[in-house]
Amino acid sequence: MITPKVFGPYKGSKQNGGRPIMVVRKKDGSTTSTNKARNDYEKVNGKLPRSKDVDHKNNKGRKGDERSSNLGVLTHSANVAKENRRRAGKKSPPKPRKRP
Repeated sequence: MITPKVFGPYKGSKQNGGRPIMVVRKKDGSTTSTNKARNDYEKVNGKLPRSKDVDHKNNKGRKGDERSSNLGVLTHSANVAKENRRRAGKKSPPKPRKRP
């Protein structure tokens, strides 16, 4: 039986923005890839469902901040929305006020 092994980090493709990826060889011999931040988070906190993304709370561009204290979990849609706001240079939308 082959034990799972992790290789990398490798430079990611243009499609994923050049973010580092890790290659994982599973017990059955097949391979898959995952991004480095997700791999680091799962090492410390356990497996995440595929519907969740690992988010960098303090996104320092391509340099990144890979400390485990800077990694959090968001749904995919919330993570994309946060990134879109960051790219547009906007702050989070204000909370609606209650009207009397």
